[in-house]
Amino acid sequence: MVFQNIEFHNVEEIEAVDGGYRMCRIPHSVREQLNERVREASAWYSTGVELRFRMSGDSVKIHLRAYRAEEAQVAYIYYGSFQGGWRNSSKIIGEKETVIEIRRPENLDALWRITREKGLHFSPEIVRLVLPYGTCIYMGAEGETVPPAEGETPVDTYLAYGSSITHGSLALAAPYAYPFRIAGKFQCDSINLGFAGSAHLERAMAEYIVSRKDWNFASVEMGINMLGEDYDEALFEERVDRFTEILAGDPRPVFATDIFTHCPQDERKREKSERYREIVKRYAGKRLIFTEGKKLLGDVPLISQDLTHPSLEGMEEIVNNWYAVMRAGMGR
Repeated sequence: MVFQNIEFHNVEEIEAVDGGYRMCRIPHSVREQLNERVREASAWYSTGVELRFRMSGDSVKIHLRAYRAEEAQVAYIYYGSFQGGWRNSSKIIGEKETVIEIRRPENLDALWRITREKGLHFSPEIVRLVLPYGTCIYMGAEGETVPPAEGETPVDTYLAYGSSITHGSLALAAPYAYPFRIAGKFQCDSINLGFAGSAHLERAMAEYIVSRKDWNFASVEMGINMLGEDYDEALFEERVDRFTEILAGDPRPVFATDIFTHCPQDERKREKSERYREIVKRYAGKRLIFTEGKKLLGDVPLISQDLTHPSLEGMEEIVNNWYAVMRAGMGR
């Protein structure tokens, strides 16, 4: 959506809050049909959100603040497909108002030459301020901005749905979440619908995904957020059945996986995890383009200390393996 002459990519609604605006990645009509954690928290995470614009002058100042989080909240600056240089690469967003100044690159001619030679799909004149996986508040901008025009961003788009792993938790930097990296390999755009701890496979989410006309291929990660005691296998199977059936009704390619390699300490949870994998395979295996999570991320040292989320290297393992599956599945 476009707001104040800036494109808020991966944002469906903007809500006024004290001193600024918070951004939601799904519409209210969908959000109200989902679980409480999505409604109150994860839909508002800035996962996959980018502020995109062209600068009319030499610089633009963006005012942001971030909700308190255990990990650093960092914004990453890109000029089209190019990560910003050392003075314009990343900025920490504080809990109080933070001003991020973005300057027009002095070597824009060179960036244009490389973009044309390599067929890169983002115009280097488009600033992409990539927000972190926490909750950020937009507080305004200084300087003249223009939203991207047709042809300045990629034509194709990849949509990813899943848990905090899809969301990018422990990727250390938003541009290293697997949806961002896979999109980069395909020279396409990305929509991140990762919902930390709350990807519960509701019908409303599946229907929303297929209702969107702005993606060309998608992936869904299913299972890990429903391993808790609040969810039994019968409910999980019912949801997987319905979720995959709705997605399979769309002609666009949808790639599916179950639970990536993790190491539950509780034996009952380990057994439940294996049964959940079997359930996902049973339905997604015949309806979608299915790959076992253990084949996308199979090496235990590639998960982090919490023994659940991939490490940075584990994220790259998912990127490389799923990209190869997707490329073959789409004949590219």
